[in-house]
Amino acid sequence: MTKTPISLLMSVLLLACQSDESPSLRLEFDLAWNGAPYALGEVVSDNQGRDIRLDRMEAYVSQFALHDVEKGWVEVDTVQRIRFAEEGNHVVLELPGCEDRNIDGLRMGLGVPADQNVDVDPASYPTDHPLGFAGSAGMHWGWAAGYIFSVYDGRLLVDPEQPFSYHAGDDRLYRSVEFTWEDAWLLESGEEHQSRTLTLDAYKCLHGANDVIDPTVDAQTHTGNNLNLATRWVTLYLKAWTLK
Repeated sequence: MTKTPISLLMSVLLLACQSDESPSLRLEFDLAWNGAPYALGEVVSDNQGRDIRLDRMEAYVSQFALHDVEKGWVEVDTVQRIRFAEEGNHVVLELPGCEDRNIDGLRMGLGVPADQNVDVDPASYPTDHPLGFAGSAGMHWGWAAGYIFSVYDGRLLVDPEQPFSYHAGDDRLYRSVEFTWEDAWLLESGEEHQSRTLTLDAYKCLHGANDVIDPTVDAQTHTGNNLNLATRWVTLYLKAWTLK
């Protein structure tokens, strides 16, 4: 049977989509302190000039979306656990379809979405999945309380030393951070994915324009025992991200 021009065109388009990879974007995650690169365990200064050390910083990121200039927000269903003690933290966002994309915005959830948080058994995921039994070790309170969205532990090196610990969870503390820019990024189908970097400034997680958390005054929250402090911390944490 001879193919009509339309059916021939559809066959060519189908083959093209099958042979090309979807456009994608690789996001790297870095840590900073007051604008300078930072590694956990390093001693730095707070806003009062006191020595301070951050020992643990982890977070869940999820519900990514990229803004296509022509089609609007395109959601990418991804959940990832970021462990800033390790190198190579990243997530690859693969967009549906095989056409090139012009991207001028990024949205990222900070935490675990409500429908994946409370009353969820980590054993329902593969063990090494970020929400699985092994993948969530140290970041899960239990079925009733759900996952820990972010962990920020360290010590203020005064005399005597002041440990601090800010653990935020609960659906009420889920947030989204959004970035937009004027010159769109071209993500080409079938080409190696571009890499961009999301940096969390750990200094800004304590020091903001409208609020400062002093560990000698507010030393810890595990959300349920001090929701107000957890909310303050999450508000600072939300504004501490930059994209380059």
